[in-house]
Amino acid sequence: MKYHFLVLFLFFATQLCLGQTLHIQVSGMRNATGNIRLAFYANSKSFDDEKPLFIRTVAKKEMIKNKQQITYHDLKPGTYGIAILDDENANEKMDYGLILPKEGFGFSDYYHSGMTRPKYEKFDFDLKKEVKEVEIKIRYL
Repeated sequence: MKYHFLVLFLFFATQLCLGQTLHIQVSGMRNATGNIRLAFYANSKSFDDEKPLFIRTVAKKEMIKNKQQITYHDLKPGTYGIAILDDENANEKMDYGLILPKEGFGFSDYYHSGMTRPKYEKFDFDLKKEVKEVEIKIRYL
C-alpha cells in the first residue's frame, strides 16, 4: 500500500513540475539573417521598466516563407507577454536610424500599428496546463 501511494505521489509531483508547452508562430520576417530575440515579460511594470523575466534567442535557420515556428516545453504556468526583435545583425539590441527602428519588432497575439509602445495588457496571455499557441507578426518601420 505504501508503495502505491509513493508511486502515485511521485507521478503527480512530476506533473506539477513539468513545464507548459507554448507554440509561437512568427511571421513577416524580411530575411533569414540574424536572430529572433524573444523577451518574456511577467507584468506591465517589468515591460515599462524594460526588465524581462527572461530572454530567449533563436537563430532564423528554420525560417520557411518568412515564417518560423518556435516551441518551448519548459515554461511555468502564469501570465506572460512576449516582445520580439528581429535582430538582423545579431547584436542583441534594437538598432535605430535617426529616430525610427531599423529592425523589426512584434508582440504576442497583437499587431501594434501605433508609433508609441503598446500597453502590456494588449499582448499578455495566460499559459495554463493546456498547450498554448500565440502568433507574432513582425512590423518594420
